[in-house]
Amino acid sequence: MAENKTKSGFTWPEVKQNMKQIFTWSYYKEGFSGWDRSSYVWLAIGLIVIIATGLAHGLNYLSVMSMLGGAIGFTCTLAITANRRINGLLGFISAILISIVALHSRNYSDIVMQMIYLVTLDLNFMLFGNAWQNRKIKAMDKNGWVIAVVTAIVAYILLFAMDAYVFNAPRPEIDAAAATIGIVGATLTISKYRAQYWMWTLQGLMSVTLWGLTALQGDANWVLFATYILYLGNDVLGLWFSPWARSVKKEIAERV
Repeated sequence: MAENKTKSGFTWPEVKQNMKQIFTWSYYKEGFSGWDRSSYVWLAIGLIVIIATGLAHGLNYLSVMSMLGGAIGFTCTLAITANRRINGLLGFISAILISIVALHSRNYSDIVMQMIYLVTLDLNFMLFGNAWQNRKIKAMDKNGWVIAVVTAIVAYILLFAMDAYVFNAPRPEIDAAAATIGIVGATLTISKYRAQYWMWTLQGLMSVTLWGLTALQGDANWVLFATYILYLGNDVLGLWFSPWARSVKKEIAERV
């Protein structure tokens, strides 16, 4: 008799085993090894910038949440660039921390974006182990464009309506736009499209604008502003100097 399987084709014992691995040293050794040297260098620079920015603007409950969320989230993005499944655990933690800060700042679409990351990316990677890590990285195709366009239209309409008419948020247009692009990036990431990094680049630019305006309008959270600037550096690595870039270049070369 066949074992009960999840919709992703895994047996429940396999899912349990994947979760148990999170509490083993080998999980973290695998997660933080084998990165490109440029990613390690950018990680060190980013952590220094995030911590220094937080300390420079004083320590309180929200600044500590911002520093932890920013540092862990930044590490998560680099783990994605390195094609390592540990990004799921890191993203899960950072999504909760950044949502706490976003709630205080009334950036409600940002909270929705973080929760979508948590469900579609973080939990998925935590539960299904190496499945995503071992899937083939793809160049953008027709299906990818359909996914991106439909997701963008639906997400923006719903997020803007929520911000503007339900919560009366102070920055509905930019908040909804930044979250929409992030959600599109998440769908392309889970589908293993290299083009996700174009979305992350746009999302980084929008989030820098969002958190910059948030700080200038009185909720001075400069840590997340600095964190999203650092994300842009990781996007450059992802586009041109990562397993994602090399995989697509190899595929193009094989076609030629």
